[in-house]
Amino acid sequence: MPYAFDRLALVREVLGRSPLGLITDVDGTISEIAPTPREARVSPLCRRYLTFLCRHLALVAVVSGRSAAEVRDMLGVGGVVYIGNHGLERWIKNQAELSNNAPDYSGMIKSALEELSSRLSAEGVTIENKGLSLTIHYRLSPEPEMAEREILSAVAASDRAKDLRVVRGRLALNLLPPVEVNKGTAVLDLIRDYGLQGGLYLGDDLTDIDAFRAVRSTSRSSKFRGFAIGVTSAEMPEGLVREADLTLNGVSDVERFLRWLSQNVPRLD
Repeated sequence: MPYAFDRLALVREVLGRSPLGLITDVDGTISEIAPTPREARVSPLCRRYLTFLCRHLALVAVVSGRSAAEVRDMLGVGGVVYIGNHGLERWIKNQAELSNNAPDYSGMIKSALEELSSRLSAEGVTIENKGLSLTIHYRLSPEPEMAEREILSAVAASDRAKDLRVVRGRLALNLLPPVEVNKGTAVLDLIRDYGLQGGLYLGDDLTDIDAFRAVRSTSRSSKFRGFAIGVTSAEMPEGLVREADLTLNGVSDVERFLRWLSQNVPRLD
C-alpha cells in the first residue's frame, strides 16, 4: 500500500472536508507495544498533537480493545471521545455506558474468566478482565505458538467460554460477546453521530480491519471521504496492509504524521 507521506496531497483533500474527524487505535498506534498492558504508555508527542487537534476537528476519538475507563486514564485528553472494549462501550459523562444498545454480557464474561483461570496456568499466559470482554495474553510465553494452541483448546472445551467470539490480536486472543459490535460498527456510529464528511482512521492490528472496511465502505456509498491508515511493525498481522489505504511505519511515524496534521488542519479559531 502507498506510504502516507508519499500521498499527502490526497490526505489534504480529506482535510478540506467539514465536519472532519480523526479516529485512532491506541496500543501499537499511539502507544508502543509493551510486555504487559499495564506497562504501555501513550507517546507524549501523540498526546500533545491530539490535544491540539481536539480544538480544530469536529471529532477526535480513540477506539480501543481496552475498557473505556482505562483508555481514558491512559490518554487523559479532555475532548476526546473514548470507545472501549472493541466498540462495546463509550465514555459518557464520566462513566462508561454500553454502545449501540449492546446487551450486557458481563455475567457471561465473569463466568468464562472463572473457568478459564483454572484451565490456563502456563508460563507467560495471563487473562485480562475488561468487564465486557477478556484478553488472554501470551507475549511472555517461552513458546507462543504452543501457548496459542493451548488457549484455543481451553476456550473450545469451556462450557462458559465456547460461545464467545475469538478475535486474534498481537500475541493475544480477545474473547468478545456473541454480538455484531466491533471497531467497524463503532466507526460507523461516530461518522453518523458527528455528521462527518471526512475522516482518518489509524490502526495496527487485526481488530482494526473492521474499522478500515467501515471507512472504505462509507467512502464509496456516501458523501463521506476518508482513509484507513495501517501502522506497520515487525509484528504486523497478515492482511493488515492489504486492507489499508495508506501506511505509516510504527508509532514514531504516527507522531510525525500527527504533527503534520496539526500543521495542516484548517484552523477553527
